[in-house]
Amino acid sequence: MNDDSAGAVEAETPAEATEEVNTETASRPEYVPEKYWNAERGETDIEKLSKGYNEIASAFGKKNEDLEAEITKKLETNRRKDVPETAADYVFEPNPELIPEGAKFEMDKENAQLKEFGELAHEIGLSPEQYNKVVSLYVANEMAMMPDKKAEAAKLGENAQARIERVDMWSKANLSENAYTAVVGQATSGEFIMAMEELIDKTSGATLDGGDEKKTRGINPRRASNHAERPTLS
Repeated sequence: MNDDSAGAVEAETPAEATEEVNTETASRPEYVPEKYWNAERGETDIEKLSKGYNEIASAFGKKNEDLEAEITKKLETNRRKDVPETAADYVFEPNPELIPEGAKFEMDKENAQLKEFGELAHEIGLSPEQYNKVVSLYVANEMAMMPDKKAEAAKLGENAQARIERVDMWSKANLSENAYTAVVGQATSGEFIMAMEELIDKTSGATLDGGDEKKTRGINPRRASNHAERPTLS
């Protein structure tokens, strides 16, 4: 009797050990992504895996054109995120270092070239910062081509201002408004003022050292009435 009981106990011992081993949770295999693993149950989450597979299959099932259109749209949206709503919203803000000390700078907003560039900038998607950089290059180039007023005046000697005013007075009195405006646009160098003086002398007989009578000889009274209404060369 006692022998049988001992044998029964010995037979039950391996079963208990086996049961204890089975209660341990299995670890996630390396080939199973963590998001598809059920740690609580110690097995692959078939439902999540199936859902992930269907999403991938759906994405690959789209037409190539749809995918390209979607990607292009996202890229374009990101590229134009800093672009103003309209071309008119671009505002040029020159770098203070670009403008000479004491000079007054103001960009003409109605300038046809500036408007045209604004439209182009908006079309190609320039940000306000990029717009300013490009316009600054244009302004810097234009200013570099402008003559140095002091240097040009020095070419005319000590009485430079008087010589400039003489040319201005003669031009106002003897030229049409359009011609006078053209002269003003070109009167940026000492050489131009000297050329105009030569023209005045040959057409009116006036000289630099002549009296008031000679300086005013050749002024057309019919055009002198417009004298105060036009811009000046100086």
